[in-house]
Amino acid sequence: MTDAEMLVKVKAGLTVVGTYNDTQLQIKVSAVKNYMLNAGVTQEIIESDLGITTITVGVLDLWNLSSGEVKFSEAFSQYLLPQLMAVSLDV
Repeated sequence: MTDAEMLVKVKAGLTVVGTYNDTQLQIKVSAVKNYMLNAGVTQEIIESDLGITTITVGVLDLWNLSSGEVKFSEAFSQYLLPQLMAVSLDV
């Protein structure tokens, strides 16, 4: 899946229309995707429906940050955990 295709899916999940925020959203999509990859989630899982949902929740978390605060929500963690478990079971 290309970055552009992933952005379209994340925007749909956020109900964002138009292209005004695409650059900021793409930066946040990349940040969440890289966070997941560094945590051990595979590209295949990231591109699944659950992976896209997790990225969407993570993007929303980053979008709603307060100044000086960087943290993901409990919802993001709850979506991420099963993906990490799936990877560890495949090893």
